[in-house]
This record gives sequence, C-alpha cells and structure tokens, in this order.
Amino acid sequence: MSKLKLQQILDYEVVTKITIENNLAPLTIEASPHGKVELICELDLVEPYEEFDWEDCVSTSCTEGKLKIVLDEVEGLERHFLSSNRSFAKILVPGEATLEVEMENLPVTFSAIQNTLVVSSENAPIRIQDCNGSKTIKNENGPISIRNCEGDLSIELENGPLSAEMISGAKLEISTENGPLKIRDACFPIVSIESENGVIAFETLFVEDARMELKTENGMIHFVLPDEMDYEIRAQTETGKIKSRLSQAIVEDGDEFVVQKGDGSSKITITTENGMIKIGEGDRVNLDFLKAKLDLLKESLAKVNNSEDMEKVNKLYANVSEYVSSRIANVKESVVKESIQEQLEKLQKLIEDFDYQGAKEKTIASVEELGAKINDELRKNMDKISTKISENVHFTSGKRGFRVDGLGDYINKVMNSPLIKPYLGGEMKAKEKDEVADRSRIKILEMLEAGKITAEEAERLLKAIGKE
Repeated sequence: MSKLKLQQILDYEVVTKITIENNLAPLTIEASPHGKVELICELDLVEPYEEFDWEDCVSTSCTEGKLKIVLDEVEGLERHFLSSNRSFAKILVPGEATLEVEMENLPVTFSAIQNTLVVSSENAPIRIQDCNGSKTIKNENGPISIRNCEGDLSIELENGPLSAEMISGAKLEISTENGPLKIRDACFPIVSIESENGVIAFETLFVEDARMELKTENGMIHFVLPDEMDYEIRAQTETGKIKSRLSQAIVEDGDEFVVQKGDGSSKITITTENGMIKIGEGDRVNLDFLKAKLDLLKESLAKVNNSEDMEKVNKLYANVSEYVSSRIANVKESVVKESIQEQLEKLQKLIEDFDYQGAKEKTIASVEELGAKINDELRKNMDKISTKISENVHFTSGKRGFRVDGLGDYINKVMNSPLIKPYLGGEMKAKEKDEVADRSRIKILEMLEAGKITAEEAERLLKAIGKE
C-alpha cells in the first residue's frame, strides 16, 4: 500500500473565481491563512505505484483571474472513506474569490470560509459549517448539512434530506421533491420552501415584517415561531388537519385557517394538499446559538474603531438580550429569572460604558465572563423553561391525509420508494449495483454522523441495502 502526498501553493496575482471539479477523494475547503490558493492531497493507494504522476489526476489553469482545478479519479485508490487514514483532498481559498464546486459521489465539507458559494452534486453529502456569504446548492440524492452560517441560501434537492441550524440572511429559498427538511434557529425575513412529498420542519427566530411561504403536496409541515413575533398565519390543507399550540384563537376564512397576533406584520402562508400542519411557539433555548451570538458580540467589540462600529455592537447586544429575555419569560422561579436578568444588565452597562479608544481587552474579557455566566445559568435551569401544552386541532374534512410522524420513518419510506430504489441497485448490473450500494452506505453513515438519523434508523437502512 502506498501513501502519496502533495502540497502546492498556486501563486497567481489575481484570483476572482475558483472552479473545482472533484472525482478524486473526499474534499475539504477552508479559508487560506496567506491569501493564496493552496492544494493539499493525500492518497492511499492499494498497491505501490512507483511511476505515479500527480499531473495525471490534478490539473490547474488560470485565465484572467479565473482559476480551474480538476481532480480526476485514480485507479487503485483505497475507498474506505470513513477510516481515520482515508485519502483526502483539501483546498485553501482566499475570501474574495467566488467558488463553484462540482462532484458526483464524493463528500465535500466547507469550513469557515467567507466566499460566495455555488455547489452542485449528484449523490455526495455536502456539509457547510461556520461559513458566511451567499450560497447556491444543488443536490440530487445526497444529504445536505448546514450549521452556523450567514448569507442568503438557495437550495434545490430531489431525494436527499436537508438538516440546517443556526442560519441567517436576507432570503432563504428551498425546493425539493421527496427529501425531508429539518431547519432550526433560522433568521430570514424572506422564506420560500416548497416540496412535493417531503416533511418540512421549520423553526424561525425573531424577524420583523417577515414574508414566509411553506408549501408541500403530501408531506407534513411543522412550523415553530417565537412568542415575541407579531404575525398573521394563513394555513390551508385539503384533506389533512391542523394542530395549533398558539395562544391566539384560530378562525376560518373561507378555505383558510387564520391566526393573528399583534399587528400581523409578519405574513406567513402554510399550505398542504394531504399532509398535516402543526404550528407552535418556540421557547426552548439553543445554547450553541446563544454562544455563537455572544462570540460574535465579543469579536465585534474587538474591531470597534468608530461610532458606526458601536452601533453594530449595540444591535448585536439587543439581539442577545431579546433572545435570552424571551426564553426566560415563562420561568416561574423569580430567583432564576432575576439572576439571568442581572447578568444581562451588567452586560448592557459594559457596552454602554465601552471606550473603544481606550483599553479594549478588559471589557472584552468581562463580556466573555458574563456571557459564560448567562449560558451556565440557562443550562442549569433548562427544565424550568416551560413549553405550552394546550393544543387545538382543526380538521378540514372527515378524511385523514398522508401523515408522517417521524423524520426517520420518512427517510425509510423515501429510501425504499420506487424513485430512489434504482440508486440502491434495484435494477442494475452487478458491478453498478455494488458501486451504488457502496455510495448509499457512505451516504447513510454520513447522515448518521451529522445526526440526521439515529443509529437504529441507520442500521435498518444498511440492512435494507444488503437485501437488495
């Protein structure tokens, strides 16, 4: 067995766009620390190859600032992609370059980049974490995982599942045929989500004057929004039913069920043909989300040089304060609530008294300390943050529509459907069947690793592939 390594800096004067085609190995794309494109590869070959030439599988060209990187398949490459010593490719990119990445079956991970991103895949898992910048993503059958990212999102899927949390931007657009969608802690004033048969689970954070539309034909929609939002929700289902945990009364307006709070400034439309609609108010605390916002507040303080920068800091504090205050509103024990509120007030005073022309480090350290205290208090008292349990059920007819109670069950249904069975080797030649089954196993294990399915669900799916 041969282990071959490549490390190369592509020193071009100007790079405005980077196009990457990958059929070589699992790929990771990260921010470049030196502002240049750097290519790092490590291949694990089954047999020793003394005459191996990197130019046979890695090619680069740059014209007028447009860089193209092609990573071609290598014969004899070890395919155990989930092992600790697996083959891999890594590309470090400068933040000002637009990225276009294309692959068929190999997984790709984007980590801590600031680039405008366009990704296209057939069956490969796509993971994006801690990234800022607009993103356009297309995937036919592979899963997509997005975490702690800012920027507009446009996503198009066919059968693959989507899991996203701690995401924000001006606009979110998602379309899918059969893939389940699970989105938590989203902060977008404009949202458009459309599915044919997939489950949609969407949880929004507080936004003002939102315009949101969620639509599916046969899947269930579970929509959660914060208690502090003013909204007008219009829900419609032909043969399903509507479950509401909202405090406000639901009234019928023709074929629609309408619920309004406050001035109804946020307009939300939820539509299914045969699926159930569930609506609720979210008051749980996402500590990871809060920590990310506190870290952003701390970083912004370190960069303050003028009053305009301070205005951004004040807005960040207002977001943190509003999020924490809304989550502790239902805490019955006054001691707990007062303790957390006291830490918020101390944090506010630190920011109000902040002298950005003086010593910053002391204030930043105090902000970090208070943020940790708030987080610890919330963690210790999670069980005291109550949720509403009253529920109103509205039937649109005597019939019961298509109903899916769990994401895992739905994944099983999709994986065993006629639409996706060919990808699992249902009607293929033996060699093609084995290759696609291997890709499917990788996809299932990636879903398990990303927390999209449980170990039990993964085991059932893997057994199902083995029987094909």
